Amino acid sequence: MTSRGLMTGRFQPFHSGHLALAKQILEECDELVIIIGSAQFNFIDKDPFTAGERALMIHEALKEGKLDISKCYVIPVPNDENNARWIAYLRSMAPPFDVLYSGNDFVKHLALYQDSRLRVKSPRFAKKEEYNGTNIRRLILAGSQWKHLVPPAVAKVIKQVNGIERLKVLAGSDSNPQRW
Repeated sequence: MTSRGLMTGRFQPFHSGHLALAKQILEECDELVIIIGSAQFNFIDKDPFTAGERALMIHEALKEGKLDISKCYVIPVPNDENNARWIAYLRSMAPPFDVLYSGNDFVKHLALYQDSRLRVKSPRFAKKEEYNGTNIRRLILAGSQWKHLVPPAVAKVIKQVNGIERLKVLAGSDSNPQRW
């Protein structure tokens, strides 16, 4: 039977820590499922990139990292606001998976609460504070060095979609469509 490891994230942007986890999963499982969470959000300061742009970043980074794309699924998934059914929701949106990989204690708790059969593993990578989408977006806005934190393919996609300028415009905007 094929074993599948699942990783979730907003990937705003996909960074080298994410790539390290993808490699870890493919070392430990037959296939990799990457869920692009918050797929419905884009063009806001916390979520500047579209689901399609994030899928492109991930695809290009996996190719550049020499991962076998035929063993990888990249699936955009909109948020479900009911945390109590989160794993069931993911199971309805993704191929079957056996192991959930997460460094987020809340995610691990939800997974074990909802499905005691699901194995939950932590990523091996370190420097979580540095390899962090919020940190990378902050560095971009400050005009500081950030490209060393993302795969070169991701930096290229950010440039192609005019992502640096987009972040600057969003940071200066007083509109926030997520506020209700």
